[in-house]
Amino acid sequence: MQSKSKFNVSSLPKQWLFFNPATISKNNYFYRITNKNGVVFFYDENNVDMFLQKIKPYINWCQQKRIKFIIPFSFIFAYMSSAFGVLLDSKCKKQNNNRNVKKLKEKFFIVSKIHNLKEAIVAKNAADIIFISPVFRTLSFPEKKPLSNHNFISLCFSFEKKVIFALGGVNKKKFAYIRNTNLYGFGSISSFKEKDE
Repeated sequence: MQSKSKFNVSSLPKQWLFFNPATISKNNYFYRITNKNGVVFFYDENNVDMFLQKIKPYINWCQQKRIKFIIPFSFIFAYMSSAFGVLLDSKCKKQNNNRNVKKLKEKFFIVSKIHNLKEAIVAKNAADIIFISPVFRTLSFPEKKPLSNHNFISLCFSFEKKVIFALGGVNKKKFAYIRNTNLYGFGSISSFKEKDE
């Protein structure tokens, strides 16, 4: 487990793979990542316990390769897996009170995925790391409309002392177009899979 007090932002990966083992047929791309990348495990199913069982072998691999990883909000599993951080989204926020968030924040980095100003206001108090989404239209979630340039830039500059990443349809080429002084890197699904397609 990384000590938050001794953490240096420059050691944080600039590219994060968003990975849900429940929705993939091939996972070769997962095993190509290095410790220059990070992994955010996420789920879109109701059975959290089943999901946590599914990600165990991937977490073991991350631990062996010293790859930083973030797990969905689970008080017990965060400690058991020595995660780098926990992902707190609106779905998790409803299931957990502020006391649990505060306690986890003492040892783990709290990560939030935001889509609008309302979510940004909530994340500002709780999160250390922010993913702003969706920046572009994605194959994974084609129904989600990308943020306008104005809204995206406004969200980027609405956080102080936070580490901000772009998420949603981003790869290295697209990141060059949206890069700004407040944007540290990006998260993605498709850019990690591109070699397989």
